[in-house]
Amino acid sequence: MRDALFMGRLTASATHEMQNILATIRESGGLMEDLLAMGGADFAHAERFKKGLGILAEQVERGMALSEQLNYCAHAPEATPAGAGVNEAMRSLVGLCRRDASRGRVSLVLAPGRTGLRTSLRAVEVMDLVGQVLDCGLPLMPRGCQLMLSVEEQGGLAVVRLDAPGFEALRQQPGYAELSRCAKASQVGVCAGPGGQGVVLSLPKAMA
Repeated sequence: MRDALFMGRLTASATHEMQNILATIRESGGLMEDLLAMGGADFAHAERFKKGLGILAEQVERGMALSEQLNYCAHAPEATPAGAGVNEAMRSLVGLCRRDASRGRVSLVLAPGRTGLRTSLRAVEVMDLVGQVLDCGLPLMPRGCQLMLSVEEQGGLAVVRLDAPGFEALRQQPGYAELSRCAKASQVGVCAGPGGQGVVLSLPKAMA
């Protein structure tokens, strides 16, 4: 635990600096766009510069989103009296796992769901468990398909639902035994989703 918190503090500090760097680049790009607009009519390569500045702006926004998600991960090992926000944890996890999913030509999506749901687990524990489900489910997904995650409320508990192939197929994956062990240790329920498809994780209720 101490090492995770230590690395989290270092990562949080670094991501703040990354955001400052990206913000400076964004402001500089905006200034160049303004200057180009003022004298662009007389500049032979105005369109090429506009295209380049547009790409720069897109990459800056992408970098800002990734650094924010990484900053959330840096704080994820910390325990909070009110418990972890499940939707926030899933937003960060999905944002950071999209690259791995895209390697198998799978689109990873977080569906609009219940906000404000919390669990007594730390955010890193929630992210780890759902990450293990992704490790089991992604190899089963056909290329070009979509894997949907959603945060819902069932029986007063926050649940994370993953719409993946059949539950029995997931149970046969090498990592499922470890997922079951970790879930049991964290008092998290694991069951099949509607129609026997995918997985539903029922998270323990926040104390506060």
